[in-house]
Formats: sequence, C-alpha cells, structure tokens
Amino acid sequence: MITETTTIVSTFDDHKIAGKAMDALRKDGIQERQMKILKGDADKLMRELAERGFDKDDARGFADAASQGKTLVATQVSEAQANQAVAIMDRFESSQDQDDRNAEKDAKRKASAPDREESVKIVEEQLAIGKSKSVTGGVRVTSSVSERPIKKTINLREEHVGVERRPADRALNIDEANAAFQEKTVEMMGTAEEAEIHKEARVVGEVAITKEIKDREQTVRDTVRSTDVQVEEVKAGSRKRK
Repeated sequence: MITETTTIVSTFDDHKIAGKAMDALRKDGIQERQMKILKGDADKLMRELAERGFDKDDARGFADAASQGKTLVATQVSEAQANQAVAIMDRFESSQDQDDRNAEKDAKRKASAPDREESVKIVEEQLAIGKSKSVTGGVRVTSSVSERPIKKTINLREEHVGVERRPADRALNIDEANAAFQEKTVEMMGTAEEAEIHKEARVVGEVAITKEIKDREQTVRDTVRSTDVQVEEVKAGSRKRK
C-alpha cells in the first residue's frame, strides 16, 4: 500500500527559532527523518525544492528568502499529519507582512501537489543448481620396508704355495748351462677367493589404484518465492495537498 505524503516548507528568522519549531514537531509525533533544514546556494535550493514538488516560482521565492538569511525547514508528512504540522510551523514562522504570509501558504499548498510516480517491484526467485564434490570413500595403499635373512652357499678356491726338492741327474747343453749359472729369483703367490655381496633392487610386482567414473541423474526439488501486486481503486477524498 502506497502512503501519499506532502512536503511543507516554512521560513524562520534563524536556526534557533527553526529548532524550536522542529522540537514542537517531534513532540507531535513527527520523526527526525521527516524533517530537514535546507541549505546551499540558490541553484541547489531550487533543484531540491523542485524535486520536492515545488514549481519554479515558489522554489525561487524560498531560495531568495534563504539568501536573505532566513532558515528553511522542510517537513515531509502524511495527509493525516499535514494540517497539524502546518499549524505548528505557523506558530514559529518568521514575522512577515500578511501578503508574504499568504503567498508562502499558497506555496505550501502547491508544494504538496507534484506529479509523482511510485513503483512496487515484482520479485521472483530463480532456482540455480550447482555441483559440489563430497568424499564417499576410497583406498589407501601404503608401502613398507622389511628385512628377511638370506642364506646361500658358494664355493671358494684357495691356492697354497709349496716347495719340493727333487733329485735329478741329467746333462745340460751349452745354452742350459749358461742360463743355469746366472742368478735369478722366482716368486709364486698363493691366492684365496672371498665372497663379495652385491644387492640389486628389482621390481617383482605392483599394486595399481584405479578410479571408475559413473554419471547419475538426480532430481532436485525445492521452492522459490515470488511476489504479486494487487491494484485496487481508491476513491478520491477531500485533500488539500498531495
């Protein structure tokens, strides 16, 4: 339901009187957010007054009053609050001759009849479905190292050096004789085989981890909200301001 409001603007000699008028409005139930002291240069004031529904001449009149040191107070009230708000502000208005006061009251009435447009939004929720992954289980493969004793037998060979004197009796030819009477040394070493251990890592098996992917369909059910607007005709009543 749209509540129609009207804007009332009054001029006061100074901020002190304007403050008293605003205090009286608060006591009468007008909230702080409904009242505002208009400030700024003439162009700014005229723009704001035009936005509040005043025509160009009325806006110029209030802007001129502000340039002469007057304080402008704008009050936006409902139709039910309008008459009482005007009466309260009239009590505190700055002293002016009767013609000026009548002109200002006319401006007040004009200010409350702007062509305005109100809108009620029709809202509808849309359902958006996304995907998220959750863990359903799996396989953990852990490798460990262990040792086991190995026993293996191999054959090892040893060589031992021995000396044996043998009796002999035979004649030497000239070359053998010449060689026999030369000094020489003959050595022969014994040997023994020893076991040497070498280790080689070889792959003897493996464990493979595989993942099977399957698609499935799931139907999601939920509710979405929407608004609707009902329009009803309101009969015109007796109104001084809009």
